[in-house]
Amino acid sequence: PPELRRLIARHGRVAMDHVLVTTGATEANFLANAALVQPRDRVVVDTPNYSPLRDCAVGLGADVVPVVRDCHDGWSLDLDRFRKTAGGRAKLLVFANLNNPTSVPIGRNDLQELADIAQECDGYVLVDETFRELTFHNPPPSVAEFGPRMIALSTVTKVGGLGALRVGWIVAHPRLLERFKAVKDYTTVCGSSISQLLAMWALQRWPFFRRRAKNILDRNRKLVEEALTRMPALRGDVPKSGSVMFPHSEVKVPKLAQRLLRVYKTIIAEGRFFGMDDHFRLGLGGDANEFRQGLRNLEKSLRELA
Repeated sequence: PPELRRLIARHGRVAMDHVLVTTGATEANFLANAALVQPRDRVVVDTPNYSPLRDCAVGLGADVVPVVRDCHDGWSLDLDRFRKTAGGRAKLLVFANLNNPTSVPIGRNDLQELADIAQECDGYVLVDETFRELTFHNPPPSVAEFGPRMIALSTVTKVGGLGALRVGWIVAHPRLLERFKAVKDYTTVCGSSISQLLAMWALQRWPFFRRRAKNILDRNRKLVEEALTRMPALRGDVPKSGSVMFPHSEVKVPKLAQRLLRVYKTIIAEGRFFGMDDHFRLGLGGDANEFRQGLRNLEKSLRELA
């Protein structure tokens, strides 16, 4: 509905003609890749990163090159390596902001430099901003602010906890949106009307959902900080923002994930899905009692496998 696009545009402080509603951020990611990427194009991907962001261009036959961050320097973004890897010919540079799985933000200066690299390459920058608002007090700016080569994806999933609605969007220049719409005609055409109405209801009450998310994450962040003092096999700071963290494990992650699932019915996301085998993603959301029990199960499994 036009009202949904209007709400998204107001939320993102952009014009309505810069917004395309999609069936979740995953479809948004596919539309952008399918419209822009050709076989043998170079696509440079920030790593670690969410699997669909890393792998979508692979399926389109692109030359996908990861630029791997180092956990030892706080997962900082090495823009010199990105510029060198782009080589003046990258079609697409791919990121998440906040990073998924580390929750590290990309700030204004770095976003501007990424826009400059895209200009040098005659390419584009694709940023999944699903987690961006989970910094709450000082979120990084949207990549959409930095010019016509920048593409922002988002959804009601993380802040709102409304993943079942499958409502997302792309914010980009109208010329790009026309290309994305042409692909969408062959995917979902349009989303669920009921889901979109519920998403409108949620966006009209977004401050409530932000407060709710902050309360949950502030509480659970304290729980995991305390629990990690009893897990010497794990290394990594609890991020000050975001809803995920990505600790290094001295225990083999596949064995840990298997034991957690089979013995304790507890799930972690193995690092191999993000490009790093010796880490895993730990979600920080959810009910406090369930989260506390999950941390106990993780502690037991680490001790049993040590």
